[in-house]
This record gives sequence, C-alpha cells and structure tokens, in this order.
Amino acid sequence: MQRRKFIQYSVLLIGSTLFADKIKLYSLHVKILEEPFQTIAKIHDDLFTPSAGMPKPQDFNAIGFLEGVMRDPRVKDTQKEFIKDGVSWLNIVTNKIYRHNYIDLNSNQREIILQHIASKEWGNDWLWYIINHAFEAMLSDPVYGANTNEIGWKWLDFIPGEPRPPRVNPYV
Repeated sequence: MQRRKFIQYSVLLIGSTLFADKIKLYSLHVKILEEPFQTIAKIHDDLFTPSAGMPKPQDFNAIGFLEGVMRDPRVKDTQKEFIKDGVSWLNIVTNKIYRHNYIDLNSNQREIILQHIASKEWGNDWLWYIINHAFEAMLSDPVYGANTNEIGWKWLDFIPGEPRPPRVNPYV
C-alpha cells in the first residue's frame, strides 16, 4: 500500500470512529436515572400498561423524545418548568400520604396517587401533558428520534403520508 493511501485511510478510519462516538453519545445521552425523567418513566409504565399489543413507552422512546423536547429552544420555558414542577408536586403529594417519592411506591399506591392528582386541576393538566408527549413520541415520524422502527404506526396499521420530513430537527 502506498504511504499516501495509508494516511488517507488512517484519517478516514479515525475520523469515522470519532464521528460514530459523537453519534453514540448524542443518541444515548438521556439520563433516565435523573429527575424528572425517572419519575415520568414510571408514570409512563403505570399509564401505558400492556394491552391489545400496544407498544411500551420504552419501545417508542417516549423518555428520549420528552428529553429532546426539554432541550428544544423553541419550546417555551414555562412548558418545560411545568413538566419539572409536576414531578415535584407529585412527590410532595406522595410524601404527604406515603412518606416516599412516587417511584418508591408499589403499583397500588401509585394508582391511588394518580387517581388523586387527576382529580386536582394541576394534576389533571400535568398528566394530560405527560400523556400527550408520550402519544406524540409514539406517533411521530421516526426521523425525530421516537416511534422507534415505526412501532406506533405498525400498532395502528398507519401508513404515513409523503413526503416525509427531513432529519433537520431530531429530538433524539
């Protein structure tokens, strides 16, 4: 092999490796162990129980999508704060009733808490917001980083329209 080709291939290999690492870091940067995502992931599990073949929120990357929404500068800060504040308010309620955060409760206790906050105006609005983002993740074009492998579309037997959006504003 010529020296020039060797250098070109070496640079190409190193560059592609670095680029692949950047993509991997970008796509895996969601920290599900951090709040508010840990609590919201548990709420997703509680609200989207497996039935009729419905995909699970982790299958359509609901948390990754929501995390992307939280980073999006086009989303109003008041909306982002509402999501975070809702987790805080939820944990205030659960600590008053059970002396534990929501994620530390058993499924029956979490069901009681969800019913309780749904009867409050803030809780009903907040749960609607969380559910709305989950459905948006499940039904969005996969170009945005959610609806992984078109799982939501397949579940509904949906055929998307053309043209599909360009990958300009991916969330994940």
